[in-house]
Amino acid sequence: MLDKVVFFLHVIRAGSLSVAAKQYGISPSAGSRWLNELEENMGVSLVKRTTRKISPTQAGQRLFDRFNQIHSQINEVFDEVQNLSHEDRGTIRIASTPLFAKHYLATIIGEYVQIHPDINFLVIETAFDVDHTHEVDFAVRANATYRGFQDKDSLLVKRTLLQEPLIACCSPSYIEQFGEPIYPLDLKQHLCLYATTLVGGNKWIFELNGESSSVDIPQTVEADDSEILRNIAIAGGGIAYLPYCLIGKEIALGKLVPILTNYATSQFELSLYFKPRRHMPTRCANFKEYLIKRTPEIDLERKKGIAHANGKPLTQLA
Repeated sequence: MLDKVVFFLHVIRAGSLSVAAKQYGISPSAGSRWLNELEENMGVSLVKRTTRKISPTQAGQRLFDRFNQIHSQINEVFDEVQNLSHEDRGTIRIASTPLFAKHYLATIIGEYVQIHPDINFLVIETAFDVDHTHEVDFAVRANATYRGFQDKDSLLVKRTLLQEPLIACCSPSYIEQFGEPIYPLDLKQHLCLYATTLVGGNKWIFELNGESSSVDIPQTVEADDSEILRNIAIAGGGIAYLPYCLIGKEIALGKLVPILTNYATSQFELSLYFKPRRHMPTRCANFKEYLIKRTPEIDLERKKGIAHANGKPLTQLA
């Protein structure tokens, strides 16, 4: 019964029996049988099934609300008991933006599994938020911050990993064809590329002499992966607003040109999020410290490589 109730929690969170079955590691047919058996044992209908989504009945919502809290407490007990061994073993689940996953996390995990061979990783590469409480141990999100920025309320713990300016840029061929914007409002007359999940959509912030300008740029191309936007900008498809870590090499090689350089811009921020735990598992606590330590080191190595290619001091590029 307990296994079936926990599976029921997965179904309600996912809104899909097949997705929940995949998360739980059973077949959809077995999941459907479990759900039917749970309803039969409890003598009440727990879910409403449509072709698109599964949602809870009144009884199902009550079971979810009450047992969801109990399930979290059970997991805390498991973590507390596992920590008594003080061993690094088990699975770490981490969701990450594509940018961080490719340029930082891949290296960090590659190093870590050599040191801790009994640790397994499940990596979810996504530009969107995930349910940290139930699906992953850690998540890395990208945000755009600016003067006066207020982070939204969250029950999660946040640790900032990297911060650097966002840079408006385009290819030399784009400037030849469409000209270069001189003021932020000029962007309204240009082709612009943006990632909703990276910089808060089509609202770009510029500051000059303490005065901020917020520009709702026109939509030309929207994508979840900022590297796609970089490549479109290189091909002459428009103006992008991207972090230096992603475009520094292309600027050094002359493939992209910074514009509106006399304006201060929003800050690109990569942050690590995790739920507060009274007893964080040893495997998670140790990996968290390693990730926080290695991320700025890898970033410095990347910038040194860009500086070497460009022949400029590092301080002029950061």
